[in-house]
Amino acid sequence: MSLYERNLALLERHAIPYRLVEHEPVLDYPTAHAVRERFGLRGAESKSLFLRLRDGRYAMLVTLENARADWAQLKALLGARPSIASDAELIARTGCVPQCACPFGHAAEIALVLDEALFAHSHLLYSPGPPTLTLEVATADLRRLVEHLANPLYRYRST
Repeated sequence: MSLYERNLALLERHAIPYRLVEHEPVLDYPTAHAVRERFGLRGAESKSLFLRLRDGRYAMLVTLENARADWAQLKALLGARPSIASDAELIARTGCVPQCACPFGHAAEIALVLDEALFAHSHLLYSPGPPTLTLEVATADLRRLVEHLANPLYRYRST
């Protein structure tokens, strides 16, 4: 099953309403903003960073487009020093396209680090895998979704 199929299956299995739009490839925020405006998408644009931890584990940090990673907080939270994983690791471990990491639908051993700032917005926008697709999901429903994921879940506060 592809990352895209896993994402839609997750949403459907947990009765999470969503809106899916198809568009030109989105690999940067200016294009994402143009797509959001053209399709009337609501909510905040996500930023997903795939992290390699010094102890060999991996994690996906899901935050907002303008947020900066607090590396000290991430190290304290995850118990090991994080760094951004290589494009090759991202592709091999998640099936994501570089510059278009998807926050959900990954192997259970990949930890999920969710920024609490996401929930200050009505909806979250993210790619379910292909850079030509965007999902719009209400953050209230997103809270329900993450409770059902097998991934270790960490709560994070961006600075």
